[in-house]
Amino acid sequence: MNLSRLCKAVLGCNTSIQEVEIITKSGVVLEKFPSQRATGNRTGAGNNRPCLLEISLGDEFDDLYGPIQYHFSHGNASTFTFPFGNYLVVVTATKSMGPISLATKIARVITRFC
Repeated sequence: MNLSRLCKAVLGCNTSIQEVEIITKSGVVLEKFPSQRATGNRTGAGNNRPCLLEISLGDEFDDLYGPIQYHFSHGNASTFTFPFGNYLVVVTATKSMGPISLATKIARVITRFC
């Protein structure tokens, strides 16, 4: 499994994406790719790590949709988490696009790597 290719593919799916991380469910960062497009004050997922860990340890599951994906916002950035095997893909993006549309694009990219 090539985690760096996954990160690059997620970064390429939308220009509002600032950073992609792949972390273990215990919070260890395995891959971290900041966007070359991102400028100025970047709010990365690391700033919200305690919240992400609390969410990821919940391991909620919906019978119809599968593992539940989370989204939260802070300032002008939104952070999304997506399950990926034993890992989480954490995506930080600006709020220039609707969260449902962006999450759908990201989920399609991740699904191609499963």
